[in-house]
Amino acid sequence: MFQKFHRSRHAGDDDFLRRMISDAVMDKVRDGFDPERVDELVSKAVPEFIDMMAPQLALSMMRNKRSLRANNRMERGYDRRIRKRWGKAFDLYVIVHTVCIELGEKVSNRERDGLTSAQVHTLEALTGLHVTASRIAGEVLALLSQGYPRGALARCRTLHEAAVIACIIADSAADPDHSDLAERFLEHEIVTLRRDALQFQKDHEILGEEPLDQEYLDELEARYDEVIAKYGQSFAREYGWAKKFSPDDNLRALEKKASLSHVRPHYQSASSEVHCGSRGLGNNFIEMRGVTLRHSGKINVGLTGPADLALSSLLQVTFSHAVQGHPDGLNVESLLCMKTLEEIRSACLEEFLATQKAIDRAEEKILKRMQR
Repeated sequence: MFQKFHRSRHAGDDDFLRRMISDAVMDKVRDGFDPERVDELVSKAVPEFIDMMAPQLALSMMRNKRSLRANNRMERGYDRRIRKRWGKAFDLYVIVHTVCIELGEKVSNRERDGLTSAQVHTLEALTGLHVTASRIAGEVLALLSQGYPRGALARCRTLHEAAVIACIIADSAADPDHSDLAERFLEHEIVTLRRDALQFQKDHEILGEEPLDQEYLDELEARYDEVIAKYGQSFAREYGWAKKFSPDDNLRALEKKASLSHVRPHYQSASSEVHCGSRGLGNNFIEMRGVTLRHSGKINVGLTGPADLALSSLLQVTFSHAVQGHPDGLNVESLLCMKTLEEIRSACLEEFLATQKAIDRAEEKILKRMQR
C-alpha cells in the first residue's frame, strides 16, 4: 500500500493493510482499550470503529520507516538510471533554456525612453509572456527528469498558448490598425480578476475563508466598467482582448493568425492531461515487454515529444520577444542568437531521439531473450 512493491518483498504478508490494522488494534489494546469491544465495534458500529482506528492506522503508517526507506531507495535508483540514459539530452535542453532566459533578460532591460505607448505595452506584454514561457519550460524539464512525460506534455499546452499570443502581439506591433493589441491584452487582466473575485466571494464561507474587502471589490468593478466602456461588451469574453484583431476570438482562430495551427493535434493531446475526461484514461496504459500495464508512476520513455514541443514553443516566444517585437526593427545580434539556439535545439532533439531508439533496441533484445 505505502511502499510500491511491499508485498513482493514480503511474501509472507497476505495483506499489508490487514496487517497494519491488526498492529493498530494491538497498539490500542496495549493502551488499555478493551479487546472484547473490537468485534462489537466492527459488527455494530463500523463508522465509530473507523473513526477510532483511522488515526491509529495513520500513525502506524507514518512510523513505517522501512517502507519509506525502500521507496527512497527506489526513487534514487530511478533518478540515477534516467540521468544515465537521458543526461546528455537534458544538458542540451538546459543550454537552450538558459540562453533563452538570458536573451529575454537582455531585451527586457532595454531602455524605454523614446518608445511610444504602444511600443511600451508591446514590450511589457512580450516580456511577461517570455518570463512565463521560460518558467514553464523549466517545469517541463523538471517533470521529464523525474519520469513524468505526460505531466510535461500538460505544461506544453500552456507553453503553446504563450507562443500563439506572443506571435500575434509581435506581429501586430508594427500594424497601425492593431498596434493597441498588447494594451488590450494587458488590460484584460481586470476581467479575470473580477471573475475570480466574484466566485471567491460566493464560496468563501464554504472554503472557511474571510470575504474580500468590499472596497477591493468596488475597485475591481470600477476598473471593469472602464474597460467594458472602452472596448465593448465582447471584451468580457475569454479572448475578448483579441476581438478587434480576430473576429473569431478564440484560441483556434488565433493559432491560424499565428501560423501555428499545425500544433493543434499536440495541443489537443496535451489537453487530455489537463482536463480529466475519459479520453485521457487511455494514456494510463503502456506496453511493457509484451504486457499491457496500467501506468501510475514514473517512466523513462516518451520524453522526446514533450521536450520538442516545449523548446519549439519557447523559441517562438523568444523570437517574438527579441526579434519581431523589437521597436527598432530586426536586430542582427538577436537574429544570430536565435539561429544559434535553433541549431542547439536541433541537436537536443536528435539526442532525445537517439536515446529513445537506444532504449527501444535494448527492450527488443530483452523480449527476444524472454521468448527463447
